[in-house]
Amino acid sequence: MRHDVAVKIFFGFIIGVTAGLIFKALNWQGFVEASSVLGDLFLRALRMVVIPLIFSSLALSVAQLGDIARLSRLGLWTVIYYLVTNAIAVAIGLTLVNLLQPGLGFSLAEGKPPKLPPLQLKSLILNIVPANPIEALAKGEMLALIFLALLTGAVLLTAKETGELVQQLLRSVLGLTMIVVHWLLAVAPFGVFGLAVRLSAEFGLSIFLPLAKYALTVIVGLAIHGLVVLPLLALLFGQVPPFPYLRHFTSALLTAFSTSSSSATLPVTIECAEQAGIRSEVRNFVLPLGATINMDGTALYEAVAACFVAQAYGIQLSIPQQLLVFLTANIAAIGAAGIPAGGLVTMPFVFQSVGLPLKGMAIILPIDRFLDMFRTTVNVLGDIVGCSVVQRFFVQPSANGEN
Repeated sequence: MRHDVAVKIFFGFIIGVTAGLIFKALNWQGFVEASSVLGDLFLRALRMVVIPLIFSSLALSVAQLGDIARLSRLGLWTVIYYLVTNAIAVAIGLTLVNLLQPGLGFSLAEGKPPKLPPLQLKSLILNIVPANPIEALAKGEMLALIFLALLTGAVLLTAKETGELVQQLLRSVLGLTMIVVHWLLAVAPFGVFGLAVRLSAEFGLSIFLPLAKYALTVIVGLAIHGLVVLPLLALLFGQVPPFPYLRHFTSALLTAFSTSSSSATLPVTIECAEQAGIRSEVRNFVLPLGATINMDGTALYEAVAACFVAQAYGIQLSIPQQLLVFLTANIAAIGAAGIPAGGLVTMPFVFQSVGLPLKGMAIILPIDRFLDMFRTTVNVLGDIVGCSVVQRFFVQPSANGEN
């Protein structure tokens, strides 16, 4: 998403809020309902792309580990590092959102809070393995989707050359889905306008205070992860002084902040890694893989967003439900594309996992682009620290010190 699109989304929200207040003052309920159709269509379109995006992305992530066979220890521990740091980020986000409660004192619910489907451990476990895969995908059963994607990737990994055609198909599906994603981002200002009209007509200007508290919660969580956890990992496991090491990557971090795209930042990150003394086999493997599956900032953001919206609806998520948010936020972050607003596209995946109303996303859409700059910077920072950790433990330096 280019900068001008982000500006259009912001203005779409401002115009929508203004229009909603005017329609409410004039009692033009028909205009509110007509405008809100745009928002509903936008949310449905986001939900439409979730299944092909998550399925193809996860399956390919596993299938492409076939290249790791030649780099067994490097590949294995790189993936472990990424999964662990993602999990730490989500844990930080869930802890903060439960402590700060940014959604309290503001209600999105009309009347009684919506009831979430009860979680039963036995049915939750059984639903992981669907009796009818097509039906499970059609119904959007998220745990079944994860299982089928991982199973497909594992089979393709084992099949090697035999599964190459299927891998090509999945790459095509992912590529085509990303085209649709770009189209959706192009029309996002209209969708945000429709959502903003409905929000302001229902709640007036009271939406801005909880939105500020939500943004603060996300930024504090990202700061803890990016300025405390990751530097500690670099120091303890990468055996490098974190801030002198990170100075080599200043241009990469600034590029990530300004573009909000891990993929667009990748060439700069690789060049910085070379200057920082990261060996070629490490930087050329760890960084591209990280731009695909290592999304610490995105994982934290999506967990906070789900709990914030639940609080705004007056819903108290149980421990099992928060564990489900923990799991799906990690998976959604892995499935998120390394493009601006990539986390926004996978957000319905997390919401649907615990049955949260998708229209609750409306309140967080206006500042998504602003928060995207911070979370993308943390995503790239995680990749950078990963290079130091992987090089320290799992790659023996060559005799001639080649980079």
